Amino acid sequence: MLILLNNIVSVNGVNMLEGQVLNTEIMNIFFDESGRQKDKPTTMGGLIIPQVVYSANEFSDLTEKLKNGDIKLHWTDYSGHGKTRQNIIEAITTFSKYAKYTKMNVINYNQHSLRVRKNLSEGHDFSELMLYTKIPERIFYGLLRNYGQDVYIKANVYIEEATVYKRLDLPTRIMEQLNSQSLYRGEQFSIVRCEMHTKNQMIGIEIVDLILGIIRSIIQNVTVPAGLSDEEIKEMKLKKKKAKNDLVVQLLKINDFNEFLSSIKYFEWNSNKELSEVNFEDYLRIFMAAHFREF
Repeated sequence: MLILLNNIVSVNGVNMLEGQVLNTEIMNIFFDESGRQKDKPTTMGGLIIPQVVYSANEFSDLTEKLKNGDIKLHWTDYSGHGKTRQNIIEAITTFSKYAKYTKMNVINYNQHSLRVRKNLSEGHDFSELMLYTKIPERIFYGLLRNYGQDVYIKANVYIEEATVYKRLDLPTRIMEQLNSQSLYRGEQFSIVRCEMHTKNQMIGIEIVDLILGIIRSIIQNVTVPAGLSDEEIKEMKLKKKKAKNDLVVQLLKINDFNEFLSSIKYFEWNSNKELSEVNFEDYLRIFMAAHFREF
């Protein structure tokens, strides 16, 4: 899509000539979180997919299967069930065909320092508001900025519905904060839609859930001793961990998916002033080294 700008001296701080034509791209951002306080790491992630790519039949077909209940993809519940395994492989294989057209930002955040600050703030707890507005904002902003002066991005944001998001009215906050940021910083993007959707309604959201689960398994890198019987694995409460590790190994054999994971922008936050960018490929190679015999 092309947009023609007439009689405009500047747009978001960028000087424009009268009648200058900008290429306008429609992007979809899908957002989810994974992990809880007692089950680290705790992560939030956003995946941006161009609308022209997300409208491919393969994505539409997967969404229909989700809605009809023909496939189930929730990573947290996976413990080796054969049908679920095939569903996850199908979804990641399909995504991998288009992964080179996408970008993903992930933030791994530590809540411990927030709990300490809460105790010092005389009972005023702003940690929830900060976590569920500021961190998503940073993720989205990182995905939308720096596309260049000749491209304007119009973005749709889709978030999996959650009680805390409803309580904070997250969609409204995200639209206000990001559109204000764009104007303030002279960026060429705008959020035109921000919606929450229940689970199993959009394949984009489910793919983010899967990827975050895979990322957490890679970071945790739980070692399951070789030679254990199935009964011993159950007694040691390692069945889920082993099943997930085995599936991650299989998915990493998909070259396009392996390359995608290596390319994600991964940050860690410990209540510092700045996010620390970490090369996620290092985590990935450590995991692969621990399972090298399977590659």
